[in-house]
Amino acid sequence: MRLPIKEKGKNRDQIGWINEFNYILQGSFESLVKNIMYTFKTKVMLADFSVIEVVSFDPNKIVKALSSIEVEMNRHSGNWQIVGVQSTKSDDLRRIYLQLSLEIDKYYFYVYMGIQFHSLLYYQANKEVIRLSKKIRELEETNYLTKNEITTEGNKIIREELEKLGYKDSDNSLLFEELFTKNELTQSLIEKASNIEKNYPSIEKNEKTITELKSQLNSFVVEAYQMNLATLDQNKMLQGEEGVVFYIDFEMFKNKKTKDRTSVINFDKIPREIIDKMKMEFDHLQNILNQTN
Repeated sequence: MRLPIKEKGKNRDQIGWINEFNYILQGSFESLVKNIMYTFKTKVMLADFSVIEVVSFDPNKIVKALSSIEVEMNRHSGNWQIVGVQSTKSDDLRRIYLQLSLEIDKYYFYVYMGIQFHSLLYYQANKEVIRLSKKIRELEETNYLTKNEITTEGNKIIREELEKLGYKDSDNSLLFEELFTKNELTQSLIEKASNIEKNYPSIEKNEKTITELKSQLNSFVVEAYQMNLATLDQNKMLQGEEGVVFYIDFEMFKNKKTKDRTSVINFDKIPREIIDKMKMEFDHLQNILNQTN
């Protein structure tokens, strides 16, 4: 079950403590993110060469903070299972997160903490971007015109060859049928037309230069990161919204050998000593969150 647990109709003394820990831990993590999430302004260039100012932040600070939590949890408690800091990319959407799990007796906790944000691509505000872009466009336009010229010349050669073979006055349907059924004729015409490209070595040279220039241009691409500090639940996270994500799942093992779990838990039957162990582990996690910066 996802915390917090609805208290209506339940013994608040039995479940109030776990909801309180959920709120405290969530608040601690959100405060941690806000404290290290320094934004800064930077100038970037758009594809139309206009220069604008955008606000960004450094995601590595989040990676460093989560890595620090991971190290401290491993150092001071052997009861938590930790999946190291992970990051994912999907188009322009980014996630950085840490996953923890805790088993105490037959009870299981899963903790997810992280952020979700967008990555926007720009160019550096550099005159070299303009020069490279213009040179690429010039070469692409040159190749486009040259290929049109080759097509025109190729059509002319094919027409002349067909006339030599007696197809001068043939209608299009008959001509198409002849080309479709006579592979040797078709192949011969294709070869004659293709040979024209050998007279235009500039195309291959320009394409090679374009590839090199695009590689140089890509070296000027920069990312700006966009995020707000809204609190996200898992549903909003899956919908692609930006913000801080923290949630805890609480379950009970039905069978520890098979790891089969259930969210149906009778809180009245959780022994006091087990609750005390849970509280001790959550206190430990809270202290680490509060000390991380």
